[in-house]
This record gives sequence, structure tokens and C-alpha cells, in this order.
Amino acid sequence: KRMASPGEPALLERMTLFWHGHFACDIDNSIPAVQYLNTIRLHALGKFRDLVIAIAREPAMIRYLNNQQNRKDQPNENFTRELLELFTIGRGNYTETDIKEGARAFTGWSSTLLGEYVFRPGQHDYGKKTFFGKTGNYDGTDIIDLILERKETAQFIAGKIYRYFVNENGDEERIRTLARE
Repeated sequence: KRMASPGEPALLERMTLFWHGHFACDIDNSIPAVQYLNTIRLHALGKFRDLVIAIAREPAMIRYLNNQQNRKDQPNENFTRELLELFTIGRGNYTETDIKEGARAFTGWSSTLLGEYVFRPGQHDYGKKTFFGKTGNYDGTDIIDLILERKETAQFIAGKIYRYFVNENGDEERIRTLARE
């Protein structure tokens, strides 16, 4: 309805729909569902980094991919696996070690029962992690930044946008050009 309404910004709503499909999340409760959609809408036309960080901290996504169970003594890889494979860099551009180390970086990222993001420092792994061959005392934001530094991420996202808005049979040369811009 918002996309069709002349009083609403059509591009914003179209991008909100695109990102909603890209950052797929199954939500049964209407309150976190609306909150999730509003988070996407807020960042839909902004910087991709801001959107990814907001999604990583979104209680609906945290619950959907079990990150509230991601603790230093027992890392849960669900969120990091989806972050890499579906949300940012795409299959074949990371290793199982990257998934395991990334999961350690997102330990402690959780949500309250009221649907608010919360960082639980007692559940976070503060040790050194090696991700994409670089070692540091990384947290989840650092992992997102390392992913976004990779040219494969730009190509993956540019390709998804191109296939959605231009042609489902992506022109790989144009996609590479768009990813470089």
C-alpha cells in the first residue's frame, strides 16, 4: 500500500521491500515484525554498513538466528553463517574458520524479552580471533567491517540489487563496474 500511495516515497518503500527479502527473517509476533520492518525502512536508502549493523542488533534477527544463545563457552554459528552466505559476501568467499571466529565475535549480542538489543559482556568472548586471515580482539562490528572491506561483498550486493531492479539475468561486467563505484 505504501509503495502505491502518492504521499509515500516510492523508492524508499521499494528498497524496504528489497532489503526485507534480502535480510529474510521469520517473525510470528506483530510487534517485533513491525520493529524489524521499521529498522529496515530507517536504513533502506543509507549506508549498507549502518543497515547491516542495525540488522545484526535487531531483536527479531537475533531471535530468528539464535544469537541470544551465542555465548563465549558455546558459540552459536547460525547468525554468522547467514551473515556471510546470504547477507553480505556470498557462498565460496569465506571459510568454516571464518564462521567459527565470527561467531565468537558476536557472542553476547542478545535481546531482552521486551524486544530491545542488549550486549551481555559476561557472555562475550574477548579473546583474539582470526577472520579473513587477520587477527585481532574483534567484536561483531569489527567482523562486519572486515566483511565490508572485501570486493566480493560489493560484487555480491551490487549483483543482488542489479538482478532485482534491472534484469534477473545479471550482466556480470556491469555488476563488476557497479561494485567498483
